[in-house]
Amino acid sequence: MEKMTSRQEQKIRTQQKIIEAANTCFMRKGMAYTLITDICEEAGVSVGTFYHYFNNKNDLIISQFKKFDMGFLDVAHQLIDNPNALDSLIQFAHFFSRDASISDKTLTLEYLKARVSLTVEQLFPRNRPYFIILCTVIYNGQVRRQIRADRTPQELADLVMAATRGYNFDWASMDGDYDLMTRMQQDMPILFEGFRYHAEYPYQLCGINEVIPIQNVPKLYEQETAQLREYCESRLLSKVK
Repeated sequence: MEKMTSRQEQKIRTQQKIIEAANTCFMRKGMAYTLITDICEEAGVSVGTFYHYFNNKNDLIISQFKKFDMGFLDVAHQLIDNPNALDSLIQFAHFFSRDASISDKTLTLEYLKARVSLTVEQLFPRNRPYFIILCTVIYNGQVRRQIRADRTPQELADLVMAATRGYNFDWASMDGDYDLMTRMQQDMPILFEGFRYHAEYPYQLCGINEVIPIQNVPKLYEQETAQLREYCESRLLSKVK
């Protein structure tokens, strides 16, 4: 790997300083009431410096969601290549909540609120890396007859995301009154029992070309999503076993 120059290292430090200052302001005032000038004052940088790194406040917020997503790329192999799809779903829920469980509760709640307010074009869940990984895990589980196939991978993935996001939001809104990771470990296996394949369910495996969502990819994720999609497509099980 090519060594970074001192200028590149300085840019990374400055960008991180702005992000840390923004998080401090978000916890103090809330995202909705934090101004760019507040962030710049906290970071000790000019407004011009802020705009050198971010187009606006939402751009900074989205950069943190992207950082979260990049963490899922690190565990994609582990989730997709696990022969037990139900176990992978439990691991997925664990990875989805791990960052929230070690973060400040107020900050976590602010980012969860921001996720709701951002537009589809800015942050479309069905085309973020974690959703593509989740659809791949579910489809392979359907092929192995471990997961019910009377619903499409995207429909089941929507249920998983509704549950995991709901737990994160509840935990943050309750000011972290319970251990999030313990609760997820206890409750998610109960939820995923409803995903288990049973012979009496209709078996309507969707076409392999319908598994991975491809529409409306946010520009922020174009490169990462293209690379991930290529990997996921190479891992899809095309024959019913």
